[in-house]
Amino acid sequence: MNNLYKIGELSKETGASIDTIRFYEDKGLLTPKSRSESGYRYYGKIALHTLSFIQSAKELGFTLSEIKELLEIQVLKGGKCSLTLEKIKAKENDVDRKIQELKKIKKALRKVSEKCEQSDANQSCHFLELIRGNTRGK
Repeated sequence: MNNLYKIGELSKETGASIDTIRFYEDKGLLTPKSRSESGYRYYGKIALHTLSFIQSAKELGFTLSEIKELLEIQVLKGGKCSLTLEKIKAKENDVDRKIQELKKIKKALRKVSEKCEQSDANQSCHFLELIRGNTRGK
């Protein structure tokens, strides 16, 4: 089986764990080229490129569902920029929203830390009391 990789070889080549490769296969993101009579999965060069694509897209914050859509655009629709642009813009908006949420969290933490810095070192921490109070009712 020339130019075919067993799952362990694919794992070593890409750095993805065997469990991750199986997971991607279960999610329909990756397909073995063939199976041996004893059930071993064999993957071709396309699987190497697909795994690299998945890993790169994950690093950019795309979810597996979004990655599946991008793979479909690449394979079924010729990889046209006009089709991927919508996905890229949506991800940009998602990142902007997350940045705004993180800025709000940072601002709240800054206020609490300033209050702690102004408090007596032996005084009970207002932040811990606040958190404890919030978790009691839930």
